[in-house]
Amino acid sequence: MSLAQDSKQTVCAIVPTTEIEYFATLLTEYKKAGQARNIEVIMIDSQNNPAREASSIEDCVSKKVAAIVASVIDPATSKASAQAAMEAGIPFILQGQEPTDVDWATGNVGYSEADMGRLAGEEVAACLNAKYPDATTIKVGACGWPQWPSTVRRIQASKEAVEKETGKEIEWVFEQECGTREKGDQAVSASLQANPDLRAVVSINDGSSLGAIAAFESAGLSPDELCIAAPNNDLEVRQYIANGKIFGTVDLNHQGIAEKAMDLVLQITKGEQIPKMTYVDMIKVTKENISEWPTE
Repeated sequence: MSLAQDSKQTVCAIVPTTEIEYFATLLTEYKKAGQARNIEVIMIDSQNNPAREASSIEDCVSKKVAAIVASVIDPATSKASAQAAMEAGIPFILQGQEPTDVDWATGNVGYSEADMGRLAGEEVAACLNAKYPDATTIKVGACGWPQWPSTVRRIQASKEAVEKETGKEIEWVFEQECGTREKGDQAVSASLQANPDLRAVVSINDGSSLGAIAAFESAGLSPDELCIAAPNNDLEVRQYIANGKIFGTVDLNHQGIAEKAMDLVLQITKGEQIPKMTYVDMIKVTKENISEWPTE
């Protein structure tokens, strides 16, 4: 489908839920990136409802939009609706999944899960090297999300980075599903019962970090002893970084994703082929550079 380059295009941007800060921010950035490129962006919140997501995709097809950019609830359940859109001539750009895991979209945009995990692991390692330079063995917990191959790759890369960058013997006292504050709190609290000397946790997301710090604080441990990091760069975690309670996070570059996604739309409207995967850079966030992001 090739459309006139200078005519205003319309794009549907779909996210699973705006109750998660990551997706709310992403929608806002899609809107900004669209405005800068003369693209009207229809913003859609699927409210974590697969049926609503499917009907939203169908509605976008009926509107004959130039493209659909979507972060889907579950690639397996979203595939049929997305393929119907593509068969109707609407390109489907999938955000947040690599083709290794989901290869049916017109194109994918997002991050290397391995790089994301590595950056968080490097932050925990830097913290451990600074706080425990003489330790030979260190206990660390890993908050993962085993349901998705992508998040399995992420936490595996985190663990490898902690081991490599510390050069110490790492005793992984737990690796289990977290992903939320509640589950992170439960995992760390349970581990502290058997491992009262646990002081470090690397996680797949900031929600897990918030649970970890809650568990450590409930156990009466000082933040000065702790090394906690994960990707996402949520506002609340930045506040904890600013006051020294959490060591770091990883900014997932919402602006970069939105700009790359809208550039892909422009390429499509010119009739150009787009790559199967478009990667976006990420940035480590610690106390040293926290001032570059809002903390209120």
